[in-house]
Amino acid sequence: MNKLNPLYIVALFFTVLLISFFYLDMKRSDYTLKVKKLELLKNSSKQYVEYKSNWDNRKFVENTINKILKSRSFRNQKVLKASTARVLKVKIESKDKKVLNEFLNKVLNKKLLIKKLRLEKDFISLEIGLKI
Repeated sequence: MNKLNPLYIVALFFTVLLISFFYLDMKRSDYTLKVKKLELLKNSSKQYVEYKSNWDNRKFVENTINKILKSRSFRNQKVLKASTARVLKVKIESKDKKVLNEFLNKVLNKKLLIKKLRLEKDFISLEIGLKI
């Protein structure tokens, strides 16, 4: 029986070692990618829960709209507000474009689920969802 050269054994050992390090590095990069995706998913789920709790909360939506409508610039305007089981309808009429623009900016900057928005020259009509 022929003897094995020790250099072959050492070369085989280093080859297996290099392959295992390469495989380990590949799995480590996959792991970090999955951890990043998990963090992104966690952040998205937290935002979803926050939005859902605001959108489902009828009192939050009504209080937000009431705060907007009670401001000084909207007191003298014609405002119609109606509520159903799923939507809150608000219509504001004014000849002043600045008042309508201010109302629209305030509504769009709040966390509200706007289902329908209608803009005309002298009024704004919108429907705000109360349930998803």
